[in-house]
Amino acid sequence: MSAEKVADDNSNDEVAAHLGETLDAILNFNSWSDGDDLGASYDRLENQVHEAIKQQERVNRQIDRRVFPLIAARPGAPKGAGLYKVSLEQLKLTHHHLLFNGATLAADGTVVVHDTLPMTVAQIGVCIVNYQGDTREFKRQLFQRDVRMVEPDPVEEMVALLEKRQNRAALGYEEERDELNRLIRRGLMAYGERGLLLETVGKRWAMGHGTPVPRELLANSLQPLLTRSMDLLQRLVLQHQKFIYVPSAPRERLVLTLGEALGPLEFLIIDTLHQQMEDWVKKSNYTVSVGRKVRQFVDEVGPQVVRGVYRVSPSSPAQVFYAHVDHAQEAALIAMADSVLQEHRGFPMLLALADTLCRTTFEPESFRTIVQQTYAKAGHPFRYQIERDTR
Repeated sequence: MSAEKVADDNSNDEVAAHLGETLDAILNFNSWSDGDDLGASYDRLENQVHEAIKQQERVNRQIDRRVFPLIAARPGAPKGAGLYKVSLEQLKLTHHHLLFNGATLAADGTVVVHDTLPMTVAQIGVCIVNYQGDTREFKRQLFQRDVRMVEPDPVEEMVALLEKRQNRAALGYEEERDELNRLIRRGLMAYGERGLLLETVGKRWAMGHGTPVPRELLANSLQPLLTRSMDLLQRLVLQHQKFIYVPSAPRERLVLTLGEALGPLEFLIIDTLHQQMEDWVKKSNYTVSVGRKVRQFVDEVGPQVVRGVYRVSPSSPAQVFYAHVDHAQEAALIAMADSVLQEHRGFPMLLALADTLCRTTFEPESFRTIVQQTYAKAGHPFRYQIERDTR
């Protein structure tokens, strides 16, 4: 068999392992159905869903029997690791003492960007809510122009402008190479959410999206932001301690797989954030002195943040959560008690309220309309709008 034939076979095998059919079969147009043949499409979808769920349930039974008993006993397991069952009475007490009386505050942030050739305007909004009706809204606008300094030589100014814009993303799109996008979305908003919540919460519980120590702060290349972030996160994790973070779109598929095997009103404390933080640091570039401070921060803070997963009903998905190692069980109770208020989603209602307030208070279209009106007052109502905004 030739090398080319072996490579073709391997490619087919690899695709078949992922999709259940070979690449040759997919590329054969005889296997493609007519767009009007909805019945066949529905039947195929139904069969695939049934088989996937059947396999998942089989895996769940094995995890429940063989994996859960090992969580607490494995070397390096954090304090309190293992499986817990929550009672209805515990949920009622949590509602009364830690949620409905306003003893838990939730924060959510949003950022809206209006991108034009002369300038990019970004607005960061952060909202903080509790069940007593206390709300706080904060915003910060940022203005980016590719060149601000007036060069003595007009040619040098022109060259600097062209070089800047060559390295920017397309108008109206956000890409990794766009410094503004990276700085705002992954740095300043995360800092604002955690910092403003910590300034407001007092001795109450703090609830937020994502993780208490997000990668966009720890792996940030802007040294002033990194330094301030480490100070802020040390206050949150090491001093305040009463926090619960739940990500909306967790990347931890392994943890979610364990969560799928949980029964209703069960939660699992699994590990700490230490190893994950170490992995982030290894992939980042710091100066020697900054790197030393970051590694010290990771060793101090990482072991104090535990990661777990919970489920509140048979119909809801499992949710990942993060909490302080000394308060993880109480934090899980708060997250679960709040999540049963929207049983179909199984996600904390307080975070949903903060998100709704943010989306309505800092509504993107209203912000873009204000910016567009400002351009109109300057005599350019349409010149700097991208095509998509004028449809």
